[in-house]
Amino acid sequence: MDPLEVVLRQQLQAPEGPWQPTALRHAAVLCPLQVLAAEDHLVFVVRSTSLRQHQGQIGFPGGMREGDESPIDCALRECEEEIGIPASTVQVFGSLPPRESSSGILVHCLVGRIPALPLQTDPREVARVLQIPLRDLLDASRWQERQPPSTATGRQPRSSPHFDFDGELLWGLTARFVRDLALALQSGR
Repeated sequence: MDPLEVVLRQQLQAPEGPWQPTALRHAAVLCPLQVLAAEDHLVFVVRSTSLRQHQGQIGFPGGMREGDESPIDCALRECEEEIGIPASTVQVFGSLPPRESSSGILVHCLVGRIPALPLQTDPREVARVLQIPLRDLLDASRWQERQPPSTATGRQPRSSPHFDFDGELLWGLTARFVRDLALALQSGR
C-alpha cells in the first residue's frame, strides 16, 4: 500500500456507506487520483457548455443516483460514462462527508485511485479533462476565499474556496470537496 492510500483509508469514512437520509435528491462523484509522471494528480472534468446546468464548470466525474444503486456504484458508473475508466479498475479508499449542492442535491464524494489509462471522455457531458498535481492543491497559499463568479447558478453561499490553475478556476462544491480532502490528508500526516 502506498503512503497516500494508508492515510486516506485512515482519515476517510468507510466507502461502503449508504446514502445519507434526506429529502433532497442524491448524486455521487468520484474524486479520482491518478499517477502521472510519478506524481499524484486529481482528475477533473470540464463540463460541456451544452449541458443544462453548471456549463463549463470544473467538477469530478459524477451524477444522479439511478434506481437503488449505492453511492459507490453511482460514482463508478458515472466515472466510466464520463471519462471511460472501467469501474472494476478503480480502487476506492473511502468517502468525504456529503455536501449539498447549490441546486439542492446531496452529493456523496468517493475518493479512489484510477489506473494510468488513457481517458476517453463523453463529449455530450465533458468538454475536456483537467489533471492538477495533488501537491499544488495541498498548497494552502494557492487558495482564496471569495464570492462565486457572476455566472454561478442556484443558491450560492456568500463565499467559496477558489483555486486558479493556469487560468482554470476551480470553485464551489468541487473546491469544497478538494479542501475536505486536503484537511483529511493534513490530519493524517
